[in-house]
Amino acid sequence: MKLFRNNHIRGLAMLLLAAIPAGVSAADLNVRGKVLAQGSGKPLEGVVIVDLATDLLLGTTNAFGEYSITADENTTLQFEVLGCKDLQEPVKGRIEINVSMFPEAEMLQEVVVTGKSHYKGLVLPPADLILEGNDITLKTTVTIPHQLFSSSARMIIQPAIYNVTTRTVNYLKPVVFDGFRYNATQHRMLDWDASKDPLNDFVQVKKTSRRADDTIFISDKLRVDNPRHDFMCVVFSSMENYNRIIYADTTRIARGTVNPMRFLSYSLNGVVMTDENYIPKPEVQLRDASGQVKLVFALGSPNLDLSMGDNTAEMNKMLREFEIIQSDPDMTLKSFTIVGTASPEGPYAVNKKLADSRMHSALDKIMAAVPEATRRNARIIYDSNVAGWPEVEKLLRADGLTSEADAVKAVIDANAGNIDRQTRAMRALPFYKTTLLEDYLPRLRKVEYRIVSSRYRPLTESEIVELYNKDYRTLSPYHFWKLYTESADTARREEIMRRALEIHPEFITAASDLTALTIDCDRADESILKPFAPDMADVAAVRKFPLEARYNLAVASMAGNHYSYADSLLYDMPDDARFHKAKMYCAALNGRYASVLQEIAEESPFNEVLMLLALHNNSRAYEKSRQLGESAEEEYIKAIAANRMADADAANGFLYLEASTHLANAIRKKPELLDTARIDGDVIDLLDEDGNLPDDEFSDTE
Repeated sequence: MKLFRNNHIRGLAMLLLAAIPAGVSAADLNVRGKVLAQGSGKPLEGVVIVDLATDLLLGTTNAFGEYSITADENTTLQFEVLGCKDLQEPVKGRIEINVSMFPEAEMLQEVVVTGKSHYKGLVLPPADLILEGNDITLKTTVTIPHQLFSSSARMIIQPAIYNVTTRTVNYLKPVVFDGFRYNATQHRMLDWDASKDPLNDFVQVKKTSRRADDTIFISDKLRVDNPRHDFMCVVFSSMENYNRIIYADTTRIARGTVNPMRFLSYSLNGVVMTDENYIPKPEVQLRDASGQVKLVFALGSPNLDLSMGDNTAEMNKMLREFEIIQSDPDMTLKSFTIVGTASPEGPYAVNKKLADSRMHSALDKIMAAVPEATRRNARIIYDSNVAGWPEVEKLLRADGLTSEADAVKAVIDANAGNIDRQTRAMRALPFYKTTLLEDYLPRLRKVEYRIVSSRYRPLTESEIVELYNKDYRTLSPYHFWKLYTESADTARREEIMRRALEIHPEFITAASDLTALTIDCDRADESILKPFAPDMADVAAVRKFPLEARYNLAVASMAGNHYSYADSLLYDMPDDARFHKAKMYCAALNGRYASVLQEIAEESPFNEVLMLLALHNNSRAYEKSRQLGESAEEEYIKAIAANRMADADAANGFLYLEASTHLANAIRKKPELLDTARIDGDVIDLLDEDGNLPDDEFSDTE
């Protein structure tokens, strides 16, 4: 057993009081500074600063670890706070003193006061810290012996919950118990102002006989971020008269939290966004399309003869394209290119002029058939040329006339650079009239058109993939959504969604669907949707939040042990097939056991025992637990049930032995359960002082 020094406890209890006024002498200094935790550098709030020379409380630090006090220039200051070693620092005439205090997690575990005589201290029975959702509830009583108390005294009782895991302290509501004379004196002080007394709202005045003990009821609740942390409850108490502290004490009344629901087993799936208001609409882009038309001409003629070849069909095809462009509001004519070509059998200059005439003749006729509105912003490109003899050679080879092609090539090579001499030499070839003039040269007398139009249309999947691979930063929310919804590969879907949020951080559909994916992969991540979440106090905003996003955020929050937050999200959601199971288990995790007991019991006998334990129906839970299997978790729950029955029937040593055996079996099968047992108020008393199973427990199970 170890007790804190009286002035340490006095300082902590007086934390909620204004500092005791002290006379200021000529050697006094106004000292300021900051107190940090050594190692982490975090500011320490509520550090008590005591003058060692006078044993007076000078002040405390604020939420930023800052303090401002008046102290003698030659005194030594002592800094005291729960969870850290006391630190002494001489003033030595300094007006700024910054210190770092060393955290000492084991200190609180040694603060255990037991077996007090009835008249030497407060009577504080052991209590349970009940955990429901993210709320830790403390309900206990404190008896103040009349032998300890007097009418001219004030007793301050300050319960606090210490998070052993994070080494942080949260103070619950204090109890300020005044003797009648002390309370009357407070009110008669010349400068007393109730509005400036932080303890005034907590004052109770002794109304019983001076020979009667008083029982004070303590009931308070603390919301914690992570209910899986290790907690203990300590009560600081001090009593003062008008001049000094006359009694101080610290008692640990609870270690660990009573929370059988920590073992609740359930499985929930994510849901994809189906709300049409949040699914991106198909987007269109201006994309080019082109078509070609080839018209042929008679030898030496600049005029188009529609009866030749496929001229009629080709012309109709071209006009239909113009009609489509004209009638489609999402299309526009981008460019129109026309090239007239003459065959090379005559003089080059004549052929060039003929090609130009053909091009202009056809252009005029076609443009007359195309509305001005359609071609207003189009780019009209025209040109004319004379086909060369190498083109004839190419056509011959394509048709398999190799010897003829070789003969043409020989003429070209012999008259390189002079097309007119090539033409004259070609006429001497034996197959000129029968083959070239009749079959091949007519193919070169033509006008070719190329129509390029632009049309607004959705990109195809292949086009989106191409853009994504080239530069995903150019994609719109719709394109990202289209990609990841059509991908069957989980890793690729996740990559696409994360990139979508990188480029479009406001894209709530991708955030919701990504959260659903992490839920299905058993690594639920609530941080993805948290930036989108509305203020939970704004009911209208919560109701406007898309249902799928609310659900996914709630399920991810449940996985992150933020049960109260999840409950706020799910509470008024539709109780349909998609959401019912999550609402059911969230209700159980938040303490509404009776309303969902039957449904959960039907799903799992194991969960039924947990629910009965949560409802403190211990005898029924014990009987049901005996029907469970022998897995590590089932053995652990059997230990809880048996230990509760042992507490109710202290004379039954068999129940205690049964509980110890089940706990040993559980830890043997799953050693990490020992860490759970060390923070579990239901079984922590089955461990030894060092937080381990007694040695004989393991020997019984081997």
